[in-house]
Amino acid sequence: METAALYDPSLMCLVAMRLIGSVREENTLYRETGMTTKRTIITTIAVVTLGAASVSLVRAMGPHEESERQVKESEVPAAALAALKKLAGDAKLTEFAEEKEYGGTFYEGSWKGPHGNVDALVTASGDLVELEEAVPFDAIPKAVQDKATQAAGKDAKVYVEKKTYIMYEVKFRNGDRRHEVLYSPDGRTHDRDDEHGEEHDDD
Repeated sequence: METAALYDPSLMCLVAMRLIGSVREENTLYRETGMTTKRTIITTIAVVTLGAASVSLVRAMGPHEESERQVKESEVPAAALAALKKLAGDAKLTEFAEEKEYGGTFYEGSWKGPHGNVDALVTASGDLVELEEAVPFDAIPKAVQDKATQAAGKDAKVYVEKKTYIMYEVKFRNGDRRHEVLYSPDGRTHDRDDEHGEEHDDD
């Protein structure tokens, strides 16, 4: 079997930047499987405490350009605004931001959820990229609670966010080679695996 992998450092750096000041405790993978395409939702629990590992990862990835500015509702593209309103449901969107990074432009909307603030990041065309929502400490897995308490200290006050990142895994064949490509909602390639072999069903 011949395998080749391409890793886009931009996603890793983007995730690391968003987890600075966090201890990344859990990474759960959910898959919704189709014939040739799988939609992958990666969910992480982040306890907001300074994380040296995240800072080191960002430094290792090198410099990059990014900008963020607060915008009015009228400045958000119609498709992005419609997606944010749909995600917020009956809640009122309280603020908006425009983020530019890695050659793309994204829009963030915030609203109050049942346990605190919720932030959603979408593309200009309205595709969900990331969702952050505050959750109670006692609602996260016991293993995460134990690790967080160990990291932050027994008497420390911690704030917990559940972070969901959207990725799409596309599978196809070209001749005798099978291909799996991982894309973000803005069309960037983040991982690719090519191999020889017979086609087999997904688990």
